[in-house]
Amino acid sequence: MTEESRPKQLTERLRRLSWQTLLPGVAVLADYQTARLRTDLLAGASVAAVAIPASLGMAQLAGVPATAGLYATLLPLVGYALFTSSRHVVVGPDGTTSALVAITLTPLAAGDASRYAALAGLLAIMVGVILLAAGALRLGFMADFLSKPVLIGYINGTALTIIASQLGKILGVKITASRFFPVLAELVRELDQVHWATVALSTVVLVLLLAARRWAPTVPAALLVVVAADAASKLFHFSDHGIAVIGHVARGLPHLGLPHAGLKDVSTLVLPAGGMALIAFCDTMATARTYAVKHRYEVAGEREMTGIGAADLLAGLSQAFPVSSSGSRTAVAEAAGGGSQVVGLTVAALVALVAGVATPLIQPLPTAVLGAVVVAAAVNQLSARGVVRLRKVHDTEAALAVAAMLAVLTLGVLGGLAVAVLLSIGVFVYRSIRPHDAVLGAVEDVDGYHDIEVHRGAETVPGLIVYRFDASLFFPNVPFFLDRVRTLVAEAGHGLRWLMVDVEAVTYLDATAIDALNTLYRELAAVHARLTVARAKQPIRTVFDSSGITALLGADSFFPTVRTGVEAFRQQEFDAD
Repeated sequence: MTEESRPKQLTERLRRLSWQTLLPGVAVLADYQTARLRTDLLAGASVAAVAIPASLGMAQLAGVPATAGLYATLLPLVGYALFTSSRHVVVGPDGTTSALVAITLTPLAAGDASRYAALAGLLAIMVGVILLAAGALRLGFMADFLSKPVLIGYINGTALTIIASQLGKILGVKITASRFFPVLAELVRELDQVHWATVALSTVVLVLLLAARRWAPTVPAALLVVVAADAASKLFHFSDHGIAVIGHVARGLPHLGLPHAGLKDVSTLVLPAGGMALIAFCDTMATARTYAVKHRYEVAGEREMTGIGAADLLAGLSQAFPVSSSGSRTAVAEAAGGGSQVVGLTVAALVALVAGVATPLIQPLPTAVLGAVVVAAAVNQLSARGVVRLRKVHDTEAALAVAAMLAVLTLGVLGGLAVAVLLSIGVFVYRSIRPHDAVLGAVEDVDGYHDIEVHRGAETVPGLIVYRFDASLFFPNVPFFLDRVRTLVAEAGHGLRWLMVDVEAVTYLDATAIDALNTLYRELAAVHARLTVARAKQPIRTVFDSSGITALLGADSFFPTVRTGVEAFRQQEFDAD
């Protein structure tokens, strides 16, 4: 290497590092394996076949022009692809955010369509800015409060909700309810209104899609079915036979710019935007983690937060409305074999083509076909086996999954997500307050000291209690620690000489814990018993030294292992005799 080439090479490395830092999705794409390009392109086409008509329906639900639905499926996908760490999530307008847009903006717009559209764009920009700021502040750890059981339950509940939301289209019945059980109840009342031609079409499409998934998984079935149904509808005039179709959609690409809104509108929308930002992130992260676990790779909370923030920001700047992850489109992408951001970029390109020149082509597409495609994708999201596996770990794990699923079905995706987060936090708090602990004893022919509840033959030493606390000791669990130790001391009676606390699992002590140890020392001294400590790591020893616990107990009360502590106790008892 010449001296002249080194500065150039260094500059090139810095340039690449800068792009990878600012746009982490680019770094992922840089390592893209071209061998899977064909699969991802076909998966993108399959998703587009669902996303294009679905986006029109979401626009109608949100109360904005149909073209805004296409725009919400265009640039947001590009923005998300640049930042995401997920290989499977597809973003776009979804039922939850669309419904929240309508609920939030209808009273503010007062029937003014242009003001409504401007507020929708502003709301999307504010959601994006909030998420981008949270990502910059590295608040992605918030997703860590979604445990695996809760994620499984949430995804199952969402899949069932998606299926229920499409039943009206599949059966040709107008359903006004949005939650799972009300939809079923309304459907039962409207059974006499079922349109049998629509049912027949939906059944054929659904059977073809499920059969292809089972016996020809590499075939882009959703794309082929949608194209065939669109052509058949145009050829045989399905709409003349009472089968609902998409209908007219205006052509044109979005113009980038800020919506016409004022500072007063910003202050009015702060709280709704904050709530929608939290919902969008949690929903996206829940979906991203589910597919990441299934396909064995990692996703980063900050990247997902930044990715969905960029998607919402671009949605607002392109005359659209807030977006989030789409469970149905992500399921379609995975079912078609998609496994990279190329899928989303392909969808964006096809949506741009359709929005610019080809909207007349989708007008004859039956809405029942769209419903069948979404249902087939949602079926693939269901995971009864996941719940069964959780039960093999622990009944409470399976119960958490079922509770999260029922929350989604009962309260809707929004309420269910809130319950899912609360359940995860509740489990974390409970296990922090009530951690595992054990009284230890020696087991014949087994090295070390073990839980006497697990090893029934474990032998304890008369006059000595070896107690292990399997968590950090701090203010929420200090009462539990003291109660457990006091119970053991009371059960031991007057014969107790030592209480040895095994703190190997204790990685943190706070001031409340130090006060508790001082209290425990005095209580044991009152019954002529000694408090000793085994297996304290260096950071914990440092806390003991600085807080005065070492001086209080005496340096000879600390032992590197339980075995050395037990031997010291036996030696003391022998010397006393």
